[in-house]
Amino acid sequence: MRTEIGFTASLYLIAFAVVSHRAQSFRPQNVLPAGRSKYPYSGAEQTNYHHSIMKFELASSPLSSPSSLAAASKVADETITREYPWYSHPDIGRDRSHVQKHYNKLSNIFRRYREEQQQERKLNDECDEIGNSTVDFTKGSKFILISHNKMWHQKPSPSSSISSPLYLTVSQLEDVISSTRAMEYSSNNGEKESDSAQGKEPFVAWVGKYQNEDYWVVTLNDNQILSGREAEPQSKLKSFLVEACSTESEEYVSSLDSKPLREFGDSLEVSHDAGILATANGLVEFHKSHSFCSFCGGPTESSKAGGSRRCTIEGCRRSVYPRIDSATIMLVTSHCENYALLGRKSSWPPGRYSTLAGFCEVGETLEECCARETFEESGVIVDPNSLRFVASQPWPFPRSLMVGFRAKAMASSTSSVGSGLEPTPLPGIIIDTNEMEDIQWFPKDFVKEGLSLSGSTALTFQPNEVEKKFHIPGKASLARYLIAEWAQEEEKI
Repeated sequence: MRTEIGFTASLYLIAFAVVSHRAQSFRPQNVLPAGRSKYPYSGAEQTNYHHSIMKFELASSPLSSPSSLAAASKVADETITREYPWYSHPDIGRDRSHVQKHYNKLSNIFRRYREEQQQERKLNDECDEIGNSTVDFTKGSKFILISHNKMWHQKPSPSSSISSPLYLTVSQLEDVISSTRAMEYSSNNGEKESDSAQGKEPFVAWVGKYQNEDYWVVTLNDNQILSGREAEPQSKLKSFLVEACSTESEEYVSSLDSKPLREFGDSLEVSHDAGILATANGLVEFHKSHSFCSFCGGPTESSKAGGSRRCTIEGCRRSVYPRIDSATIMLVTSHCENYALLGRKSSWPPGRYSTLAGFCEVGETLEECCARETFEESGVIVDPNSLRFVASQPWPFPRSLMVGFRAKAMASSTSSVGSGLEPTPLPGIIIDTNEMEDIQWFPKDFVKEGLSLSGSTALTFQPNEVEKKFHIPGKASLARYLIAEWAQEEEKI
């Protein structure tokens, strides 16, 4: 009997080993395509990220051992790189199933907050795991505030170039909203109509989850900030924020500022903040542009905790979800790959040059879009066999997904080279002046020197004298990712 049990157990162990070994063949072996250069990044964030990736790679290998895992840790510690473009982060949770049924209005969240306060008082002297997990919902929530199409944040200090998000607690947010409502009540001589009747309840949407904290975005319009007598609604709101954040340091309070995300996104320090704020911006833009049903024209309301909008007309009740506009952004190089095709728009700050880009047309593939947009804007013909995908990036200004490619131009006639160098045999350029102000071929060494400049994607960026001659976008743009990858490659002879 014991022999039979032992034999059966051995068969199970052998079968399990075979299945496990075969399963590993379906595991991705490389985080990045072969030859992909790393994009420089900072701090402990990507060190931990590399730790997890490399340990997963080796732990899943049939040859893994304690010594190999130690080696993985050592390599991870020495690797300071970033593997994903700005405005995204792989650890931001997108599953809204825990909030989508009950939190379509800010009043729902405040009601839950008050219920949790009552429960917390009742459970103060008790040990109830279920009760404690309930109490933690709003305490584990952070709120981003947008007003007048601007996002509130902490601007850089005089000694720093780093901006920080302004994440309000539910208590701070409630104080701000209460202040705006009290002022409205006073301005109407005590005859305030209900928020729902006026459609004035601040909009709220769930953004995502990061490190077990829920992130939300709340928007206020001018009517919710002042009665029409004050000239500066943002100044009035700032006074409410200062009061709500009175327990914070003086430096914290004095740094409060509001700008469109694109104007300060480059100066954020860590990518998960950039990803959270970008998602918030995209959701707000979606809700602003879909106030009415495209089928019947009826008003719509937020549903699924801000993940969609639904028609309020009983006979319709159709839902609409955020639309993503696909666009290609491509670094086109000469056939020898020692020159890059870069252009600029007249609305950009002086000296800014970037990769070409454009939206996909109906019935068009991404690869076809790359070739068409390059030809339309510059007259340069792309070698279709050279096109390769590099990376993608959300660009919620208002709702784009940038898909990055590398491509080579077909050999053609002669054109002058940018930066004042001697003419070199390169494909000729015919600029579409309706789209671009200038397009030139730039040599790799010249562009590589420009990487030392931080650049910016802000349209209000004020370049210095050096940057006025040439600079590329800042770290928030996928264009810099593509250009840096190419510029750091060895020049080909």
